[in-house]
Amino acid sequence: MFISELSDVNINSKVKNLIGWVHTIRHHGGLLFIELKHNNSQIQLVTDTPELFPNIKNEYLISITGEVVLRDKKNINKTSVFGEIEIIVKSSDVISTSKVLPFQIADDIEVDEQIRLKYRYLDLRRPKMKKNILLRSSVFKSIRQAMIESDINEIDTPTLIKSTPEGARDFIVPSRKYANKFYALPQSPQMYKQLFMISGFESYYQIARCYRDEDSRKDRQPEFTQFDVEIPFSEPEDIQNVIEFLIVKIFKDCLSTDLNIPFPRISYDESIIKYGTDKPDLRRDIQITDITSIFSNTKIKFINEIISGGGTVNAILIDKIYSRKEVDLMDKEVQSLGSTGLGWFIVKDNKITSPLSKILSQLEKDEIIKLVNGSGSVLFQVGDPYVVNAYLSRLIYSNIEETTEFEFLWVNNFPYFEIQDDKLLPSHHPFTAPVNAKQFRSDPYKAKALHYDLVLNGVELGSGSKRINDPDLQRDVLTKWGLSKAEIDDRFGWFIEALSYGTPPHAGFAIGIDRLIATMISAESIRDVIPFPKTQTGYDPLSNSPSGIDSDVLSDYNLSNKDE
Repeated sequence: MFISELSDVNINSKVKNLIGWVHTIRHHGGLLFIELKHNNSQIQLVTDTPELFPNIKNEYLISITGEVVLRDKKNINKTSVFGEIEIIVKSSDVISTSKVLPFQIADDIEVDEQIRLKYRYLDLRRPKMKKNILLRSSVFKSIRQAMIESDINEIDTPTLIKSTPEGARDFIVPSRKYANKFYALPQSPQMYKQLFMISGFESYYQIARCYRDEDSRKDRQPEFTQFDVEIPFSEPEDIQNVIEFLIVKIFKDCLSTDLNIPFPRISYDESIIKYGTDKPDLRRDIQITDITSIFSNTKIKFINEIISGGGTVNAILIDKIYSRKEVDLMDKEVQSLGSTGLGWFIVKDNKITSPLSKILSQLEKDEIIKLVNGSGSVLFQVGDPYVVNAYLSRLIYSNIEETTEFEFLWVNNFPYFEIQDDKLLPSHHPFTAPVNAKQFRSDPYKAKALHYDLVLNGVELGSGSKRINDPDLQRDVLTKWGLSKAEIDDRFGWFIEALSYGTPPHAGFAIGIDRLIATMISAESIRDVIPFPKTQTGYDPLSNSPSGIDSDVLSDYNLSNKDE
C-alpha cells in the first residue's frame, strides 16, 4: 500500500507492505525516526530497536510493516496531512538501494543547475519540482477538456517536414533513403494547420512539439510545447473569445483562480504610447503621460528643438519623492538602453528640484507641480515616443511595485513590418493577413497586420493572426520579405499551390505552454516547468547530448565529419 491510503486506516491498526522512499533518518534518545515519502505524501516511522534496521539509508525504497498510532500532541506536525499519526515499525524490506546522493533532495537547498539537470530524475523528486510537473499535466488535461467543450477537433501534424525557416534556424534531419536530402523538425505546425482549413475541417487544435535552433534564454528552449488552434471563417475576435474561454478554464481548474473576461484589448500603437512596450505589465498601475503641451513655448533649447522636429515630451508620474542617488541610478539604467539621459523634476512642498528648474517659466513650474499634486517625481524623455517610451517602460518595470496577481490583455493591429536602415524586416510569420491588402501593396511601410498577442504580466504568452487565403497575396508578402521567385517556389511553392484551391478565410493562435505555466507560478525559468530541459546553450547534461555519431553510421546518410 502507499502512504496516501493511510487516511482509510484506523488508529492502532496494522499496516503491511507500506512502500516509500526514505527521506530522512534521525537517531534520538534510543529511538530511530524515519520520514517515509511517496509522491506528495509522507509519514513518520519510529522504532525503539534501531539495531534491527541497520541497512536503511536515505533514498532507499523500502516496504514496512507496523502499527498506526497517534502522536503526542506536542509532536504533531501541522504542515503534514498525516502529521497527527506515526507508524511503529515492526519489520522492513529493502526494495531498492540508493547510491550516495549528489545533492540533498529538498526545496530549500541551493544546488548548481548543471548538477540538477544532470540528475534531473532526482531533482524531480523535490516537492516543488514534482508539483510543477503535475501542474503541467493538469494544464494539458484542462486544455483538452476546454477544446471538447468548444467542439474543436484534435488533429496531429507531422514532425518531419520540409525546411521552411520562419525566422529561426531549423533543426535538420538527414534522410538515409534520399542522398543529400533533409527533413526539418517543425518550428510550428503553422502551414499544416492551414492545410486542414483548405481540407474543409471545421476546426483544429493540437498540443504540438516544436523546435527552433536558436540561442536559448530563460524563457526559450530548443524544443518546446505549444497549443495551436485554427478555425475557418473566423475573425480575430472569434479566436480571442476561444482563447479567453481556454485560459479561464485553465486557471480555474489548475489554480482555483477566477478570471474576468473579456480581457482588455488595445492596439499596438496605444500600447507603445501608454506603456512603452508591446508587452505591458498591467500589474504596475502607471502609464506614460504626454506632457508636451507644458513646453509649447519653453526656453529649454534641447526640448524646444525636439518638439519642433516632431518629437514629444513623455513622462511617468510617481507620487514617491526620489533621492538624487536613486535618480542617478535610474539615469544610468536608461543610458544603458541607448537614452542620452533621464530628465527629471522632483516636487516637494510645491517646489521643484531639477537641473532645469532655473530655466523653467513660472507657468511651466505650475503645470509640473500640478502633475503630481505638489509632491512626487516626474521622470521624462524627449523624442520619438516609439523610441524613448521604451526607456520609461524600463523604469516602470524596475521601480514600480506590482499591484495584482494576474493581468491579461490583448495587443492588436501590429505593424506588418519592422523597418531597419530603410529595409523591411518581417515582424511576424509570412502567413499573416494585412489589415488592408491594397494599402499593403502600395505602401508596405505603413501596413498593419491582423496580428494579435496575448500578454500576461508583461509576458507574451502567444500570438495569432488572420491568415492569408489568397495565393497571389501570399506570394506578394514573401516577395516583400526579400525572397526571390526561385526561393519562394522552392520553399513555399507547395503551400501556395494549396492556397489555390478554394481556401476559406481562417484565423488561429498559438500559446507557448511552457511559458504559460512558468508565468502562472512565477517560475524563474521555463526550465523549472519542463520535465527534462536543456541548458541555456542547448546541452543536455543528463544524457550528454548532442553527441558525436560514428563515421560508419554517418556514411549511411551520405554524411561525414567535416574534420575528416
